Amino acid sequence: MFERFAGQDIREAAEKGLVAILPVGSIEIHGPHMPTGTDSLIVYGVAKLAAEKADAVVLPPFYYAYVPENRHFPGTISLTAKTMLALLEEVCDEIARNGFKKILILNGHGGNNEILRVFLRDSLTKKRKYALYAMINPWAPLRDLVEKLTEGRTFGHACEVETSLGLYLFQESIKLERIEREAELGSTGLPQGIETPVDWQAYAAELYLGDPRHATREKGKMLVERFADYLADVIRTIKQETKVPRILDDFHRRAYES
Repeated sequence: MFERFAGQDIREAAEKGLVAILPVGSIEIHGPHMPTGTDSLIVYGVAKLAAEKADAVVLPPFYYAYVPENRHFPGTISLTAKTMLALLEEVCDEIARNGFKKILILNGHGGNNEILRVFLRDSLTKKRKYALYAMINPWAPLRDLVEKLTEGRTFGHACEVETSLGLYLFQESIKLERIEREAELGSTGLPQGIETPVDWQAYAAELYLGDPRHATREKGKMLVERFADYLADVIRTIKQETKVPRILDDFHRRAYES
């Protein structure tokens, strides 16, 4: 963990060519039963486990992120898109200034998805001395396991899956007794394909999905272990790959130097 290393340790890790992992989560309401830092705690916890397997450096997580959709409930702290983009740029530049050539952003909050995609594209506007990689939807490779464990039940925010992960990683912060029934879901009632600024508010009116009472620590253990193994393989691949830095160099040469 970056914050526990001495300066010399940081320099040696960078000289070894280790991948720097930046977990990005959120501070927001997760139903009545989960801590506001759930998204950050999960990806930070999994990143640390994966780094032990694949030898990487894990940065302190971004707790403050982009959550305007949940500001109508207590516990949410949201940055503007402009502020978050600026913070991502400056933090990544600082990581690189410490010698790291490859940075992997590990996202834990669905509301960050579009911001992170914009950040990746916007990074092309000037040449940097590092390559960016991102797992914007890190649970996608585990979809088969998630569907098996949920057995057709609704999952998503503060659901059976996230609650199971919480029970495994930070059980003392889970208050499952506060859940009395399955969440009621809604919609704007507009035709398919029409999006509005309040689609999420209409859909997840209670800020949890499905029935978290189906969560178990055993399910969380299965998910965390699979995720950590997958992430460890990703880290090894990124450390060895040379194509992305080569394409970046060629892009900047042709786009800005010719």
